Amino acid sequence: MGTIPGQMALTYGTEISFRLGPGHAEEARGIARRLAAVADGCREHVLFVDDERGEYGCLAVWDEASDAAVFTSSTLVADELQRLAGILGKEPRVRSYEMEYQRR
Repeated sequence: MGTIPGQMALTYGTEISFRLGPGHAEEARGIARRLAAVADGCREHVLFVDDERGEYGCLAVWDEASDAAVFTSSTLVADELQRLAGILGKEPRVRSYEMEYQRR
């Protein structure tokens, strides 16, 4: 993890978000488990759940931008995204971030 002036730690994030509809938290957990299983080398993998609205998302945190790029371009992730697109009827949103953590 890189450090930037002012004690900010620099990492990289890959977000995959999807709307399954209310009450699908268990299905979202399954998707998150499959994505986490192919996120080799990530620092952490987090599932976001708004079960009332049916909105879910996964965030993988990486030390290196190149590792995040390998993840998003892997065939295993592409397969899971294609499966998810079949459920949603559209492509899930995939975004990459540069993230800065404030050290405490």
